[in-house]
Amino acid sequence: QPLHAALDASRAAVDQLAGLPPAARTPERLKQVIEQMFALVPLALDAVTGYTLASEHAYPRISRTLIKARYAVELREYAGRLGSVLTAPLATRQPLTQDEHALLQALRGRLAQLRQQVQAPGDGGRNPASLAAVARRVDTVYFGDGMQLVAGVEQASRAGRAYDIDTGQLAQRYVPTMAPILTLRDELLQEAQLQAQSDHELARRELWIAITSGAAILLALTLLLLIVRRRVILPLLRATRAVIRLGNGDYSRDPGSSQRADEIGDMLRALSTLRNNSIERQQLELERQSLIDELRARANTDYLTGILNRRAFTTAGNQRLHRAQQHEETLAVLLFDIDHFKSVNDSHGHEAGDQVLIRVAAVIRDALRDGEIVARHGGEEFVVMPSHCSHAQACALAERLRELIESEPLTLPDGHILRVTASFGVASATGPTAALDDLLHAADLALYRAKRKGRNRVESAG
Repeated sequence: QPLHAALDASRAAVDQLAGLPPAARTPERLKQVIEQMFALVPLALDAVTGYTLASEHAYPRISRTLIKARYAVELREYAGRLGSVLTAPLATRQPLTQDEHALLQALRGRLAQLRQQVQAPGDGGRNPASLAAVARRVDTVYFGDGMQLVAGVEQASRAGRAYDIDTGQLAQRYVPTMAPILTLRDELLQEAQLQAQSDHELARRELWIAITSGAAILLALTLLLLIVRRRVILPLLRATRAVIRLGNGDYSRDPGSSQRADEIGDMLRALSTLRNNSIERQQLELERQSLIDELRARANTDYLTGILNRRAFTTAGNQRLHRAQQHEETLAVLLFDIDHFKSVNDSHGHEAGDQVLIRVAAVIRDALRDGEIVARHGGEEFVVMPSHCSHAQACALAERLRELIESEPLTLPDGHILRVTASFGVASATGPTAALDDLLHAADLALYRAKRKGRNRVESAG
């Protein structure tokens, strides 16, 4: 299987790296091996998703619990990914790069989102107090001690201080903080298993009840055929028509609950109950599909600003690029981030920083036309992909957006007025060789050029 093959390859790469002398274990090789290991995560999650869907199909009532268990699995993987970012800098005793700081910030955001999903109110379950206790332990041990350990390494890197721990000490102190996440996952899986067993037993009892009732009804119908036509046959014909309607999925007409105190009256009332149960099952299926659609939308939406996240932008951007290549159109990308955003967090707190991100996202979203894509690319960085736009028009749009951001000051709860500016990088491409990664890279270079030239400006990639 692909997962087993990828796992064997990752193990071989780790063994090969471990066999090298310490001087040959460069940061690049360390990062390459770590990325190869974490590339296994999507393959494993695909397998988990397949088993989850099969279980949900058999036992619909455990759907939410299984979804939370899958979120717990993702939470553990992203927690491991957060710690792995520190491995190479600690091993080489080098400060974290800007990309590694940005990756840490993005991973924290994803961890916070998964934490919210796992701790969202559910259906109660058999032992909600036990699950709540485990969830509190995850908050205390991992999101408390574990996150504090990562923050300490990051702060030492930013301050230029020597690290007070090495990779071995990091593993000894950080890895145990992730243990409550696995406990939470196991609790959720146990809860789903208990509920599935309960549903299985209930289904078995209902099956025997249905078999017994069916046999009784069959016997009653056989005996009823011996009754005179006027008393029995005509009511049976009406009941037959009602059954045909229900079998065809027509629930618009109620068979009615007969006032007769005999078998025919019971059958008509049973058909009415069957109709009502079918309508209820149909409604439950619609609600389940609505929940799946909502989860899919949340997976593509940035939890803070409400716009697309980076993954959703990549998907939409590649689709837009494919259409542009087919029609030989110019495709432009606007990449911008908020100037001095770190000083906003340091001076006014992260809540003020969040308000800045929300305000900028709202300003940009309101200023764009339908069909134009805006997404949070990571941290304080945003990306815009206009439609049917030349390079000059893209630069003009970037200038207009820059002016809008500058002209929308933010009033903080303490009355302080915060003026926000942004720097833009614009890139465009035409032809079959255009690639989204190349466009983003060119726009990123232009953005850094705008930063070097004083910020609050627009720079073009060409």
